[in-house]
Amino acid sequence: MLILDRNETSCFNWSLVQKETFPNEYNNLNVREDFDLLFQDQIDQAKLKESFRSSSREPNQAVRKFLWKRILLPTDSSQAKLTMDKYTQKISVLFGKHLNLKAELPDFVDPDHLCFYYLNQSGKEAVFRLLNVLASVHPDITFAPLLAPLASLFLHYMTEQECFACLLSVIESNNKITQTDIHWITTNYVFRRFAQKYALNSYEYLLEGLYRETNDTETCFDVLDHWQSWIFEYLPFDYVLNIVDCFLLEGQKVLYRFGLAILDLFYKSSMGRSLGLKVNCMRDFCVKIPVPFDRMLKTAFGYRNMSRKDIDNVFQSEEKAIKKMRSNKSENARPEIDYKKKIYSAILGPFIKSHLIQDLEENHRKLSVLSLNQKSSCSSLSVGKGSSWTAPLKKLVNPSKKWYMNSQSGSTHSFHHHHHPQSHLNLPSFSVETIGSNILSPEQITAIWRWLPSRYQILELQLTYSTNIHGCRLMTLFDKIEFYQSTILVVKTTTNSIFGAFCSTPWSERIGTQRTFRPRFFGNGETFLFELAPKVEKYEWVGKTSKGETTNAQEMFMYADGDKLIVGGGCEKGVGLLINSDLIYGRSGMCETFNNQILGTEADFEIAVLEVLSFKSAEN
Repeated sequence: MLILDRNETSCFNWSLVQKETFPNEYNNLNVREDFDLLFQDQIDQAKLKESFRSSSREPNQAVRKFLWKRILLPTDSSQAKLTMDKYTQKISVLFGKHLNLKAELPDFVDPDHLCFYYLNQSGKEAVFRLLNVLASVHPDITFAPLLAPLASLFLHYMTEQECFACLLSVIESNNKITQTDIHWITTNYVFRRFAQKYALNSYEYLLEGLYRETNDTETCFDVLDHWQSWIFEYLPFDYVLNIVDCFLLEGQKVLYRFGLAILDLFYKSSMGRSLGLKVNCMRDFCVKIPVPFDRMLKTAFGYRNMSRKDIDNVFQSEEKAIKKMRSNKSENARPEIDYKKKIYSAILGPFIKSHLIQDLEENHRKLSVLSLNQKSSCSSLSVGKGSSWTAPLKKLVNPSKKWYMNSQSGSTHSFHHHHHPQSHLNLPSFSVETIGSNILSPEQITAIWRWLPSRYQILELQLTYSTNIHGCRLMTLFDKIEFYQSTILVVKTTTNSIFGAFCSTPWSERIGTQRTFRPRFFGNGETFLFELAPKVEKYEWVGKTSKGETTNAQEMFMYADGDKLIVGGGCEKGVGLLINSDLIYGRSGMCETFNNQILGTEADFEIAVLEVLSFKSAEN
């Protein structure tokens, strides 16, 4: 149970806060006894939610010393202490015993939108350390720009160790922040849908006014898609704190509500002015907002029928549309769209019609999707200044150089070609060194190439997923690969065995048409297992060599759920290749589908690196 020390003179962590720039009115502790419910053994969530939605708290209110920690950390103090001790050990390893090594920003951070608020130099360095340790603990996070402002805010009221524990809690909650690039883009489209539904006049006013001034469609949508920066970057400090209070308790739906409230309040405050709007209009409005927070609070929670379930449904719909569009567009294609003609025809009328705006958005969505696909040729896409939150990041459009480094195979095994029926076919027409695999040597890639169906041998391979780059989480793997028509799964174990599978069917087949999981095997007879070290062998489907009909047990090609991925099954024998959801451990055995031997040297193996290759310009 938390106890408020009456002798405290401040709720701030002044060791990390730049006191000389901090507002004088917040220097003294403000003790208000309106949050006694926080200091109970069990928090009454309903009462706390009601209180947050109806009133605000000052930055220097005494309870802020405990507020966020009480919401996010477990009641078991020993568990929280273990997490904090883990952080202390981590930073000593990463930055030295005296923390004298410089910390760089991890890839999931947007460097153009860092928010430090009133932190001093020590506080900023603590933010860098926190983000690096989070990247080390959660390598599956690919894009989470909200972690930086949250870390900065937390450090105003807690120690670095406590901040780490709170950030972990935020990450491991399913409804607080997005952690991948495609989810970040999806949140922008969800916001647009809700803006059309709850704030249509404000939505149309902003787009029309921006276009009259800029004559550029991309800029119009980029300003709108910066809606989360309206909250975390531009609003006054005390506004941000109260929004974060609600956000940490209720989740991401709170951000949608406040984004809509800002949009509506901007529209109402701008009525009667000339329609032309500057690109920085939303930033300028938020920085010098003329509306008290209580009014914004009332506006934000005045939108009806906006439950978490409603938001989840819209999110899934938008995510599905983006993934489908990404899968249907080739790498280098760019749609021929006359944006200016479309939007100009809309402006000719007294108001922009929502169906025309939606048409424009659909076209803009295609560009966003293409920007995700065009990894190696991103320079052909124009990215406006300050658009990194919506691109979402240039480095995500143009991946890390690791993807293009020459392959450095760690295998010490000698390599011998085995003769197979297709060995007379041509070698790959592309340079295998440019794939960027950390597992496969050029000779091993060539061996796989000879085993592939002939229609794939005119295509080019690309690295689509790697645990070295994208982390160790099965859902992240599916997010990257599920809509490719065919993929090659490659595993290198800690004992230097190398093996894998050619998967001839999209992994999206595991999901039904209603986006529901269907527990079943899928795939076809082109799928096969293979070994590359210590021996080289291909294990084809038994149906290719059998003289009679195959059984159901011999047609278990591919399977996946939230816990595992399987290639090759059978009723009596084991599975050919099974990968656990952590992408760290797996198992191999003889299976009826491929009649294979155990892949590698051990039935139960530990994964050193796992990669998935896909085909450029394939029928995905």
